[in-house]
Order: sequence, then C-alpha cells, then structure tokens
Amino acid sequence: HPRSRTDTPPPLVAMVGGVGMQVVSFFTLVVVQSGAILLFRLAQSKGAYAFSPASAVALTELVKLTLAMSSHWIEVQRSGSELLPPLSLSIVGNYFTLSCLYTFNNILTFFVLQQADPGTLSLFKSIAPYLCAIILRATGQKLNRLQWCCVLIQCCAIAIVQYDVVKGVPMLPSRAYFLLSLATCITAVSSVWNQKVIKGFDVPLNLQNVLLYGFGLLTSVGCYFFGPAKSTKGFLEGYGPLAWGLVLFQALHGLAVSLVYKHADAIVKNFANSSVMAVLVCVSAIWFDLRMNLHSALAVIIIVITTYVYMAIAIKMKEVEERREPALAGENQALMGKGIDEDEESSEGE
Repeated sequence: HPRSRTDTPPPLVAMVGGVGMQVVSFFTLVVVQSGAILLFRLAQSKGAYAFSPASAVALTELVKLTLAMSSHWIEVQRSGSELLPPLSLSIVGNYFTLSCLYTFNNILTFFVLQQADPGTLSLFKSIAPYLCAIILRATGQKLNRLQWCCVLIQCCAIAIVQYDVVKGVPMLPSRAYFLLSLATCITAVSSVWNQKVIKGFDVPLNLQNVLLYGFGLLTSVGCYFFGPAKSTKGFLEGYGPLAWGLVLFQALHGLAVSLVYKHADAIVKNFANSSVMAVLVCVSAIWFDLRMNLHSALAVIIIVITTYVYMAIAIKMKEVEERREPALAGENQALMGKGIDEDEESSEGE
C-alpha cells in the first residue's frame, strides 16, 4: 500500500541514514585505523614495549571473539537458525591456517614499528590491494591495462619516497624493508585467502568470525608461551593507558570496517585507507622524523591519486568489461553467422 505521510522520515533522519552515515562511517574508519597504527608506535618506551606483543594480540582477539559471539547469538535469536551448524574439516582447517597468518602478522607489526615510522608502514601497506589483484590474477581473475599501470606507478612512487637522493641510499635499514615487505605480502595473501573462504563456504559470516577469532586467540596465547614472540613478562604486565588503547582500537577496527560496508561500500573503505596513509605520512614527518622534501611529497600525492584511480576507475572498468564480454561474444557470433549466410547466398547465385 502507498506510504502514509507519517511513515516518511524527517529530512534530517533521511540524511543521516544515507549520505550522512556514509560520511560518519568513513571518518570513523579513518580515526580508528590511524589511531591503531599510531598507538603501535606511541605505546613504545625507548624503542621497546613494556608489555608482551603476543599478549596484546591475544587480548585483542578475545575482545573481537566476544563481539563476534554476541553478534552470532543475536542473529540466531532473530532468525531462528541453528546455533552451530555442521562445520566441515575443510573450513576449520582454512580458518586455523588463516588465524596463524593473522596472528603472525599482528605480532610482526609490533616489530615493524620498532624499525619504521607509521607513515612508512601505511605506504607499504598501500601495495597490498595490488598484490591481492595479482594473486587473484594467478587464480584466474583478469586485470585490465589500467590496473597494471596503477600497480607499476604505485611501486615506483613508494620507491621515490623511500630513497634518499642526496645520500644515494634507502631511508631505512635493509632489515626494516624486509619486515615491511613480509608484512605487506602476508596481508595480501591472507586477504585473498579470507575472501575465497568467505565466498566458498555456506556458513554464517558471524560464525566464520567466531572461528577466526577463536583460533586467533589460541594461536596468540601459544605465541606468548612458545616461539619467537615468547615473553618473560606477565600476561598483563606493563599495560598502561596507551597499551589498553591499542587493544581497544585494534578490536574496534573490524567493527569500523563492517560499518563502512553496511552504510557505504568497498570504494569508500579504500578511500579511507588512502586518507589514513596521507594522515600518517604527515604525522610521521612532524613527530617521527620521516624525512620529506618536494619530490617525496609529490610521490605521496601520486600514491593517493593512483589509489583513487585504481579503486574508483580501474575496478569499475573491469566490471564493465566483464559485463560487455558476453554481449560482444553474442554480437561476434551473429556477425559470423550473417557472414556465413551471405557467403552461402552468393555461392548459390553463382
């Protein structure tokens, strides 16, 4: 039936529910993501952490697991679906392996930011979407020419930022670049793997998150007691306001991403990532001794613009090309059929 006048939301409510919520979700993600990366650096004291990085990751996974379990329970109560549907050994194995990758990468971030500033980390992480695209290309998905151009321009621009033209050497020691490259590669591989798992198994998303965060909690606790991240500190030793803030911001990051996906889309998420990169480069130049000059500043602008071109234009071009392929194939078949008919008619006339 037609909507009554009382059903129409007020203009302010409609604005907040539409474009307003997109803006809110965008700035929420920028603040949370920037805050989380900055707190990795600010929580250090004389280049070291007073707490165990593995315990910080474990506490973060515990908070995320609690939120995921709550969301799954609410969804089950709302829909009346099964609380724990049958889970195959394949999905359990996939999420256990993913949790190992995420735990390793999260702990690695603590050591990366002992070697590098937040701006440099964000610059390197900006390569991750391109690595994802290349990995997906290896699994059968195509990249158009503009996407390849963006990949090359982005890599060149990051090299410009990280090279000291006066001294003729890179800005950071080789160990830092190795850790940055390793963290970026793990981010790309785990992102593609997670995407394949989410789309490949018919399991509620919140339950998949429960599996991921549950295994993440177990693996990070294991890293606290064993392995390279083993610590002699007590599990909650050394936690001050900055350390607890880091745990909170890391846990809220997933919620901020979900908020963007709910009220906006992946393009807005990637614009937020570019904004975070620009913010952190500026912050690092002011407070963390990231050396900037005209050519490195221009390179950062190129990185931001390239990210925009890739996310807002190149990906859309790919989608348009994929939609056009069946139509073009049909047109080609029709033209070929028409040509054959014309050849047959001409031969009959002769």
